[in-house]
Amino acid sequence: MFPVVTVLSLSDVSGGLGVSLDSAALVNTMQNVGAVAGLLIAPTLAFGLGRGRIMALSGAGFALASLACAISPNLPWMLFARLLQGFFGGILPFMLMLLVMTTMRPGIQRFSWLIVFAGTTSILFGAAASVGGFLVDHLGWRSLFWVQTLLTVPYVGAAMRALPKERGNPALVRTADWTTWSLLSVGLGMVLFAVSEGERHFWFESWWVPALIVGGLVASAQGLLGLRNASRPIFDLSVFRTPSFTWAIILSIFFRFGQMFVLLIVPQFLARLQGFRAAEVGNVLLVMVPATGLALAVGHYWLRRYDGRWLMSVGLACFSVAAWQCVGLNSQWAAQQLWRPALISGLGMGFFSVAVLQFAIFGANIQTGPTIGVFFNLARVFGIVAGSSTLSHLLVEREKLHSAEMGVALGVTDPQVADRLISTANGFARFASDPAGVQASSLASLARAASQQAFALAFSDALTITALTLSLGALLVWVLPPIPSEAKTSATRVSA
Repeated sequence: MFPVVTVLSLSDVSGGLGVSLDSAALVNTMQNVGAVAGLLIAPTLAFGLGRGRIMALSGAGFALASLACAISPNLPWMLFARLLQGFFGGILPFMLMLLVMTTMRPGIQRFSWLIVFAGTTSILFGAAASVGGFLVDHLGWRSLFWVQTLLTVPYVGAAMRALPKERGNPALVRTADWTTWSLLSVGLGMVLFAVSEGERHFWFESWWVPALIVGGLVASAQGLLGLRNASRPIFDLSVFRTPSFTWAIILSIFFRFGQMFVLLIVPQFLARLQGFRAAEVGNVLLVMVPATGLALAVGHYWLRRYDGRWLMSVGLACFSVAAWQCVGLNSQWAAQQLWRPALISGLGMGFFSVAVLQFAIFGANIQTGPTIGVFFNLARVFGIVAGSSTLSHLLVEREKLHSAEMGVALGVTDPQVADRLISTANGFARFASDPAGVQASSLASLARAASQQAFALAFSDALTITALTLSLGALLVWVLPPIPSEAKTSATRVSA
């Protein structure tokens, strides 16, 4: 939940650090870059030092990094602390997924605990704005990181009691292919950084954006070649030969476009056109929490008996329906009108989160399970960044277009425009006697109204693209090969 909290509270963090919002955006970017590096090395550390021990060490590292964020005096300190927080934080969800896949019996038991994993990564998504708003409003922006520090302490205590006799095989760490890990971490990190920051720096107008993308792709390609040629590769790329896993990763990217409804579209719309802060945005999105919980319960029942493709398709379709319902939004919309789309999005999040896991882990074993966990979580990170960058760019470009069109229309002598200016000027004239000042104020008011209208139209365009993308994803689900329900799978194992 807290990475989302920080995204939605970024304006408060930038104000607290005394930097611009564009500079503060690096706070989220560095966290994602660190998460990539942590995810890529997590399996090696887990089996080399012991799963329980790595859970405790990564939790302790996350707590210390969160503490460093909480006391950061300036932006460079914060960026380094967030890089470390991302590194250790990226390991945490992977370890939960790995622990379930390597300690629970295949079948109903493992499937049920994977539902719990899906819940930890989705059910509190809709509460992020409310939590962030409450903490910032009552305790200040640093409390966002103090709370993470405190909440990690009991996690570390519990992790120290998990698998206490497991010591791992230290030789795996000593003989690990650190060159490949370095190439992949640097390469993917460079691409992620460029995609995250490209929109704020006008993409190819800044030389370093394409340079990072090209350099990152070259380094990543070298890393993948290292995986193919290594005698003991850190990942088993054969998992991508399994259609269910490959398509689950692809569809996860579509799913992240649906999550942009929560991360980007609704918060920006309410903040800019309605003047909402995070806590007020949270009042709109909080309805997602019970909806997601209900969908997870329904998903658990459905997947034990029926074809999971229906659930994935319905999940993506829910996001598409929510986007379609908001296509006509404008500055006159009340926050309550977004409750129903938020409710539908919550259902979609629960349905898809649980169904995609069933397809991603189908046929997994002790050799392929860690690789599945790593790439599944990498898809989550890159999907969110790609979705955010794509929609942000679309919003900016469409707003420019609509602003230009309105500028042409308003530049023409139109009786309606003249009447609007006269009416506004008469209103200002009650409080000022300077004719020039009244005229300037009325023109500024008209310009603000036009800007808001252009922004609302750009959002409608972005929502239309989002809805079409998710509709395509809902159809592509049926490219997936069917897999047996968990009940049939367990019966087959018992029979064997």
